[in-house]
Amino acid sequence: MASASTILQQRDNGGSYLTERGCHGLVISVVFTALATCFVAARFYTRTRIIKHTEPNDWMVLIALTFSYVFMGLFIAESLNGMGMSGAKIPPGVLAQQMKAFWLTIPFYNAALFCAKATILMQYFRVFATKGIRIASTIMLIVLAIYGTWAVLIAFLNCIPVEKFWHPSTPGHCLSEKGLWFSNAAMHISTDIAIFLIPIPALLKLPLPKRQKIAIIAMFALGGFGCVTSICRLVSLKTIADSNDPTYDNVGAALWSAIECNVGIICACLPTLRPLVSRIFPCMALSYKPGDNSYNMSRRRTPTYSNRSATPNATPDDVENGLVITDTKKLLAQIYRNYGDGGGQNDSKGGNGMEETTR
Repeated sequence: MASASTILQQRDNGGSYLTERGCHGLVISVVFTALATCFVAARFYTRTRIIKHTEPNDWMVLIALTFSYVFMGLFIAESLNGMGMSGAKIPPGVLAQQMKAFWLTIPFYNAALFCAKATILMQYFRVFATKGIRIASTIMLIVLAIYGTWAVLIAFLNCIPVEKFWHPSTPGHCLSEKGLWFSNAAMHISTDIAIFLIPIPALLKLPLPKRQKIAIIAMFALGGFGCVTSICRLVSLKTIADSNDPTYDNVGAALWSAIECNVGIICACLPTLRPLVSRIFPCMALSYKPGDNSYNMSRRRTPTYSNRSATPNATPDDVENGLVITDTKKLLAQIYRNYGDGGGQNDSKGGNGMEETTR
């Protein structure tokens, strides 16, 4: 009876060993990958149909999603080969197939996560023109590139020869699995915290009402959600590190890895979706007047830009090119242009899509 309730499907020849635990983890992985796919699709719709402009960070998040799909495929292979079942009940050949899939999930998990983080940093570099934030973002991108490359390569080569990973009796040498798991987890958590903190100083200086300032900070702090999933995964890693039956206990770490990399992709997409949200819900469109130091929710689909020299209708390009010269105005215009309602693509009030007003 216990065997019948635990093993959902088992075939002796080329067998599939899908357990209830493995199926549970697999469903969660598929759901979060599907969610990430929806958010990336919404991002590209926003960029191509509303903003009508794509940038390198858009393609970076697509690369992250591709790696996430590979991870999901390997997760399926692990589940069908007995993940969630006691190792003593899995035939050696099936266990070897599970361990091969597990070996491959590690580099693709790291690649997906590092690409998602790089997407967020590239967005920072695009939005914030301040020297300090651009330097910090550049440094973090370099750190991610170096550490990410190392993490992917060491995941492939943590055993020499590599088959020792799934055949422990093979002569050779393997690095400490616990050391690699916890060092990578610590790096992911620390980079999540750094990415969360980078834009905060500039945003705190914005001369806005408290509510509006909190709303903008929250928009850029969405990457902090990735830190929560990283910590949850760290707890699951502790469980498997202390386990006497890792094939049974690996489900938690595997599903949290799937959640973490897909949540990273979703967080990278969320700030870019305001134009789409504003298109669907016009009452959530943003209105910004630098001359008035205001940044408001409005039913107007276009922002009004003005400056102190009585130059009406300064466009976002004018702001960026220095016609409106203050860091605060430039920053707010950059935020609006990248995360606003799309610059009024469908507005007919002005020839350049901007509402024509005088100060």
